[in-house]
Amino acid sequence: MGQILSGEKTAARKGAPRAFPSILLVILLLSLAPVGCSKKPVRPEEPRPEYSKVLDKETRSAKIYSGLDAILFMTATYKTMEFREAYVDLYVKGYEVDQTYREALLQRARDDNDKYNEIFFTAYTPETKWNDFDRRDSVWRLYLEDSEGNRLIPVSVTRVDAGDPLVKRFFPYFDPWSSGYLVRFPKYSVTGTEPIPGPKTEFLKLVVTGILGRGEIEWPLND
Repeated sequence: MGQILSGEKTAARKGAPRAFPSILLVILLLSLAPVGCSKKPVRPEEPRPEYSKVLDKETRSAKIYSGLDAILFMTATYKTMEFREAYVDLYVKGYEVDQTYREALLQRARDDNDKYNEIFFTAYTPETKWNDFDRRDSVWRLYLEDSEGNRLIPVSVTRVDAGDPLVKRFFPYFDPWSSGYLVRFPKYSVTGTEPIPGPKTEFLKLVVTGILGRGEIEWPLND
């Protein structure tokens, strides 16, 4: 306060208006006020990995043979929450939607992640009639197993439109010779009390089996 009073006297000797020191005092106090009662700065959201890196991380392939003949080529992506978030980020970037719409997409992704274990996969078979994962009487059976020995059966298996440009953008390994599917497994065990995967689950494994052969695609969870 000593410096402000000294400035007031100097201004008075120069014939400055009496209101000036009061205005100056208010300005100084307002400029200093945030220093004394400032809140901790909000940390910006940490940037998430690029979609392509997450896609590579969560994508695996397998081949099923009958003797020396390959009868099924599969490539599958497990939709972790990290993958879902990266998916939304790329979608938002491509369509330039606003923050409100982005939050709605993220919430829907969280809801789906809480309900299902989802896997997108493509399949190629030398015989077209063998590529029938979405049929009730399919020649194949799909299971999702974990390191604790739990086995889940699909809630749904949906064939994906091969001509959808959105699917091609997000899953570039989907080639013209394959069929694409989205398979949903439950998020909980048969009792409905134990989440799958759980905190101690070491891996999840997609099992493909049938009279034509058997194969597995495994995702480690606790690297």
